[in-house]
Amino acid sequence: MKLGIRTKLIIAFVLVIIGPIANTFIMMAIAIAKLNHDPEIVKFNSLNKNFQRVISSVEENFNIIDDYETFDGILRPIVEEFDGSVRVVDTEGDVLYDSRGPKDGIMDESLGPETGIFSLTRYSYTTKIERKGEIVGKIIIDYDINLMPAQIARKVSYHFRISYILGLGSIVLFISLFSRIISRSVLVPLDELNRATESIAKGDLDFVIKYKRNNELGRLCQAFETMRDKLKASIEEQLASERQRKEMIGVISHDLRTPISSIKGYVEALQDGMARDEKQFQRYLKVIQDKTDRLDALIDDLFLYSQMELGNLKMNLELTDSRAMLEDIMNSVSMDLENKTMEIVVKRPFPSVRVRADIKRIAQVVDNILQNAVKYAENDGVIEVMATVDDGYLAISISDNGIGIAKEDLPHIFELFYRGEKSRSRHYGGTGLGLAICKNIVEQHGGKIWAESHLGEGTTISFTLPVV
Repeated sequence: MKLGIRTKLIIAFVLVIIGPIANTFIMMAIAIAKLNHDPEIVKFNSLNKNFQRVISSVEENFNIIDDYETFDGILRPIVEEFDGSVRVVDTEGDVLYDSRGPKDGIMDESLGPETGIFSLTRYSYTTKIERKGEIVGKIIIDYDINLMPAQIARKVSYHFRISYILGLGSIVLFISLFSRIISRSVLVPLDELNRATESIAKGDLDFVIKYKRNNELGRLCQAFETMRDKLKASIEEQLASERQRKEMIGVISHDLRTPISSIKGYVEALQDGMARDEKQFQRYLKVIQDKTDRLDALIDDLFLYSQMELGNLKMNLELTDSRAMLEDIMNSVSMDLENKTMEIVVKRPFPSVRVRADIKRIAQVVDNILQNAVKYAENDGVIEVMATVDDGYLAISISDNGIGIAKEDLPHIFELFYRGEKSRSRHYGGTGLGLAICKNIVEQHGGKIWAESHLGEGTTISFTLPVV
């Protein structure tokens, strides 16, 4: 299970606190265990037991204290264990027994009111002897420490200092370890994000964020990387679109200038009286009319494109019969194609289903596709119009037997400003707006549009409308 950064931080802080404490206690336990096995400390710790043994032996054998040899034989082994001396005195202070040798009846001058006297070289312990509830004397235990407690103190101090030093060292170790972990988990991705932000600020989007961990910052880095990819794609798309717009400004300028120049030339010719008979006069007027129609179609495409760009190309959808709609559209466009040299084949009857459509916009789609078919079909070509119903959609198809569309151009013909092979585009005209506008209109109706074509064999453009 992957741990989040918050969980890691909590665990790190807990371990930084608990780890050194536990380590210190462990080291102290080891030090105590080691001290408990130190010979000098064992000896020092056994003093109290030896003192109690001396007191018990004196009290138990007080009745034979006058027999020095026997009494000394009982106490001597105990006294030799702690390398000291034992004196027993009566209530008057006379020495009854001295482990250093017989001193019967001698007053003990060192005896004072204290029960324990401590100096740098001598430790004296005094306790009363009671028999049948009556104090009969005192026991004085002398122990020559030879600076032993200072050595022991130094040993104890040394071991505990080592424990604390190791505890502090473990704090430093834990902090260093978890700082590295936190640094890798937090600071590394933050540093990458900071560099990424600086690169974006400079307009450089050609970088990759390498931090891929499955945690909060890892997901943030991946989101940032996704944003960078989308931003880069958006900028590239914007630059490409801007480049297309600039190219199209030149194309549209040319497309506008060409018919205007022709119209101007023919008008001047008419003004100069160059049309000397009615037939020539009508021919000039027909050319002017064709160029004017071309300008009108171009301006209409530009207007529709501007409406699309602004999101204002709205559809006035009405429930209508598909047969009636298609008959009206074909009657209207057929009049515009009467003087063309190609044959228009309309497969009737059209299907009669209910569709929700903007008839005017659908007529623009059909007219645009037919005009393209006329434009790219050879002289005396055949254009076929048909409609079918399939899987809840009305499908309208317009086919021609013209020059066709190259395979590499086919996926792009519905893109804004796309004109396919440039030499053919210049020859046949077109701004690259018509089919893009058709696609927008069809998709706003809930349908789709596509093309099928083979070079030299012709093209079929189809679109669908959902059946109500």
